[in-house]
Amino acid sequence: MSEAALPDPRVLQAIPLFKDFNATDFSQVLDVAERVTFDPGRLILEQGASSRDLWVLLGGTCEVSRRVDPATTDARRVVLAVLEPPGHFGDMSFFSPSPHSADVRAISAVELLRITHADYRELIAEGVQAAYKLAYNVTESLVRRLRRMDDWVAELAVSTASHEEAQRPEWQSFREKLFDRWNL
Repeated sequence: MSEAALPDPRVLQAIPLFKDFNATDFSQVLDVAERVTFDPGRLILEQGASSRDLWVLLGGTCEVSRRVDPATTDARRVVLAVLEPPGHFGDMSFFSPSPHSADVRAISAVELLRITHADYRELIAEGVQAAYKLAYNVTESLVRRLRRMDDWVAELAVSTASHEEAQRPEWQSFREKLFDRWNL
């Protein structure tokens, strides 16, 4: 990992996480952001490890993957996503302190914008509007991801051969984990 000069705010205008930012908002976020690069193959986030950074992909490609059995170092993995600009990651741990649910690895050389949670908290403490806009935009992104997951779960549920199969303990367990404490 190496540091690089911060991007021009005009580059950030096309990134959904910075939707509705004005010049002041960009300035305030760039004051706390850091531009970093990773070589191909480098691990950026490790499943099970903890950090509180929000990463915005400015250039290159990353792969998000998860160990099939998180309790082992087994090499069996499932690729969850391939991210390209203007993708982002780290958002769940950024807003809720918990270990990373997947690995993120650079497939090609990547350029990222990193915002640490500590710096973000300072923006919140100072009442900086850009911090609230960023949280709103991340929330919109998470909602889109959750809607895609809902669609996927519904497709899986209707693909079962029969009502009895849909009632199998594995499905019931999956549904309980997915919808735990939700008010539907």
